[in-house]
Amino acid sequence: MKGEDRASGVLLPPTNNTCPQKVKARIKKHWTVPQKHRTPEQDEAEDYLISFYIGKSRYWFVRGIKFSRWYLFFAAFLIQFCIGSLYSWSVLNKPLDTLLYHNAKAEKSVNAFYTAVGIFGTTTAIMGPWIERNGPRAGVLLGASAFFIGYVIVAISLHSKWATGLYLGYGVVSAFGMGLCYISPVSALQKWFPDYRGTAAGFAVGGYGAGSIVWGKAYLPIIDLVGLPSLFLVVGGIMLCVLFCCAIVLRSPHHEFTAGGLNIHGEAVGEAEEASRRGEKFSVMSSHEYESIVTPSAHDLEEAVHPTTTAQAMVKKLTLIDAIKTIDFKFLYLMFFANQLFGLIVLSKVSSMCVDLFGKTAAQGADIVSVNGAFNSIGRVMFPVISDAIIKYFKVEPAKGRKMIFWYALVVQMIIVGTLPYLIRHKNFTMFCIETFILTASYGGGFGTIPCFLTDMFGAYNIGAMHGIILTSWSIGGVGGGMSFNSAYRSAIADGTSPADAYISAFHKIFAILVVGFFLNFFVRTNPLDRFAPGYRYSICGKTVLHIKSKKQNEDPNALLLNDA
Repeated sequence: MKGEDRASGVLLPPTNNTCPQKVKARIKKHWTVPQKHRTPEQDEAEDYLISFYIGKSRYWFVRGIKFSRWYLFFAAFLIQFCIGSLYSWSVLNKPLDTLLYHNAKAEKSVNAFYTAVGIFGTTTAIMGPWIERNGPRAGVLLGASAFFIGYVIVAISLHSKWATGLYLGYGVVSAFGMGLCYISPVSALQKWFPDYRGTAAGFAVGGYGAGSIVWGKAYLPIIDLVGLPSLFLVVGGIMLCVLFCCAIVLRSPHHEFTAGGLNIHGEAVGEAEEASRRGEKFSVMSSHEYESIVTPSAHDLEEAVHPTTTAQAMVKKLTLIDAIKTIDFKFLYLMFFANQLFGLIVLSKVSSMCVDLFGKTAAQGADIVSVNGAFNSIGRVMFPVISDAIIKYFKVEPAKGRKMIFWYALVVQMIIVGTLPYLIRHKNFTMFCIETFILTASYGGGFGTIPCFLTDMFGAYNIGAMHGIILTSWSIGGVGGGMSFNSAYRSAIADGTSPADAYISAFHKIFAILVVGFFLNFFVRTNPLDRFAPGYRYSICGKTVLHIKSKKQNEDPNALLLNDA
């Protein structure tokens, strides 16, 4: 609101002192992707594997072992291995229900898993920009601390048989830590490996499935040895030590870093220099921050047609806020929700399904959880590596290669969801396991491919926040879909419905969601000339088949791009 100088009667410029304006400014600042100013001292210290910031622009480091980006593969894998214990939760459902509710079939402890999924995704979305500002090491250190504190709360709660403490400790505090630990190495690897983004993404999250294998097999023997409450102290202590050690390895590359002839943005170095010569800016907001990268205009689009301008040169102009507002991200978000929903529910219930539907023992159910975890891990590594191969050998645009992976994953899941009811009714346990393993590999493949897909679509400096935001769709699937599924299942059982029919009824609804996700994937545009055109334009084989003009385009031919249709 404009003020007035009473002495002179002159109108003063509007102020930003109102509470809503301050809140809006703070939110906007949080969602601006900044860059920490790097000093020569930091660059020198981080040339070595073991280095620490000790304050006042000073660093302590151990000379001898030089840092290599390949060390990040092992550190990221181990970090994901620890927090991959989340996917082994189904092994703990019945022991926890027995301890807290005196009924192994209470089906209540699984809600701690769904709560954790919800907080996990919310954390990644909110803290993504914070990690980009403070670096992956800070993210893992904070995450590991929260993770362990949550486990301590759970152990104390189980000793006193306080069920609420289970949901608070594991579902909230530990999940917050897991969210931070999940996206921190992913963001770092996408910057360090512009030449192998898919492979880097796969290894960054591949340890998640491997962790579910080991922890799924380890939980029950540890419980027999130390008891259920102490399980969380033992496992939490081991994970804390591993996570702290891995955090030492994590760091972000300096701004001039190149690998395989590509810079951080995935541009060929020669093309990046040519873009700089033409005056295309992408990174100087102040001495401490990135530039709020200019939103491309119609004039920029004309320059984009220049043959030396690549898709990456256009993508790197995106600000974080602009990237979030694109309609392609909205379609991608909904598609990813559909892709992960069924796998998420199956992962949380697979042990119980083996026992309730096929009459297997708890130990046999734990074995299936472990094997299923192996396929989760294989899918997370294999699918993004395949996308790299598609891009390299078939010379397709990177984002298009990632999109093909999701076509496959969605089609396979529709086939599996359509045939599972038959297998359940006919008690075909072997085929049930095979389809579950294939489903889980496709589910894991989606998680392995989405980081590099987002990087190709929205830029290397937006990946931390964008990856965090899209994981909220996984959280919604866990909280909304998972809890709804569990509630509907318990209600059906209470009404006398058989376990088989209760599961099958829910599968039919999930099939419809998968079909919607399949069609939404079609509308995710990977052609940069379509994406950066005003309004919504969609081309097939270079021919425009749909073009919805934006209001600004109708009013002003030089209007900014990236407006929703």
